[in-house]
Amino acid sequence: MHDEHSELVTVCHEAMATEFAITFAHVDARYARQAAAEAFHELDRLESRLSVFREDSDLARLARQPQGAAVRVDPDTYACLAVALAMEHETGGALNIAHRMRPRCQAADAIRLLPHALAVEPRVPHVALDLGGIGKGFALDRLAALLDQWDLSSVLLRASRSTLLAGDAPPGEAGWPLRFGPGSGGAKVCLQRAALSGSGSDVKGGHIVDPRTGQPATHRRLAYALALTGAEADALSTAFFVLTDAEIGDFCRRHPGTAAYGVDAGDVTLRALQPIHAQHTQVTAS
Repeated sequence: MHDEHSELVTVCHEAMATEFAITFAHVDARYARQAAAEAFHELDRLESRLSVFREDSDLARLARQPQGAAVRVDPDTYACLAVALAMEHETGGALNIAHRMRPRCQAADAIRLLPHALAVEPRVPHVALDLGGIGKGFALDRLAALLDQWDLSSVLLRASRSTLLAGDAPPGEAGWPLRFGPGSGGAKVCLQRAALSGSGSDVKGGHIVDPRTGQPATHRRLAYALALTGAEADALSTAFFVLTDAEIGDFCRRHPGTAAYGVDAGDVTLRALQPIHAQHTQVTAS
């Protein structure tokens, strides 16, 4: 519960090779910090299941399985893989968690999900999956669900500076006020019950590869996606970085509640690739 006397409390935690943060609007800061500790404990558990760098993780065990030998996985691992495969299908392969595999293949061709057994079957030898384009957003969704159980819905969750998930608005606000985009050419968004994620080449250079061609995407500098879940926004910001404007427009028209913004290579101005129409967000020029 919160009222006009709620205060903002932010708690941070290192996981998945980045910093996660939770900001609460709540009258009881001590209670909020207790909930954050529980949420971050869950975050560490998720990392232990989803990381490719831990020998006992579900993805590491899957990589060691011979072709055709199914391996039972944690329900959250299964759920994350299911979302990733769905996003691969919906984006025409622009989001592909098997993009590191050689020869190139789609994740749907590399693995098969067995829902009744909560298991994953390798369909090719030496399966190598990378959840970097969706795992952090998926983790934010799981943390938000846990915090709802603590009756903490007025929250803003962040993974690094790239993916944010907003719950209910703080008291007296229309949403969580956020800014995105480069320098003075950015925009402001008022976010509630929605997520925002960004991908770009400013920090790591041309590291985002178009899974469909195997070549770095060079036509954009930055891409931002707004969606209703952290996993979707995280996946779509990666996909939108490599998709054309026309492909992005088609995707957003088919998926209400999504929107896209981008900065072209060599440019400094954020432009709407497909403006937001969802009721939970409002975007204005900076």
